[in-house]
Amino acid sequence: MGKGMLLVIGLIAGGAVGWFTAPTPAVDIHVGGVNIQVDGSGGGGTMKATDRDGAMQVEIGKPSGWLSDPASRTGVFAVIGGVVGLGIGFLTDRRKRA
Repeated sequence: MGKGMLLVIGLIAGGAVGWFTAPTPAVDIHVGGVNIQVDGSGGGGTMKATDRDGAMQVEIGKPSGWLSDPASRTGVFAVIGGVVGLGIGFLTDRRKRA
């Protein structure tokens, strides 16, 4: 396999790992036009209530950070997977030449 193919495989695999391992809300309630999400993790939690006009967010303790956002997590893991795939491509190419 070429370096490009391993890069693409790494991007896809990393993105999939990032997406499927992202934390999901502990509670997700839909009442009429109001949505309520409650997240809880080791050191604290977040409650977010949204309606048609706006949103209100209450954080208790230390927030879990950018890795709890599925989109950011997917992007970071995809880049890491791509770098690993490209590195494997370079290593296999070097062994073929030697």
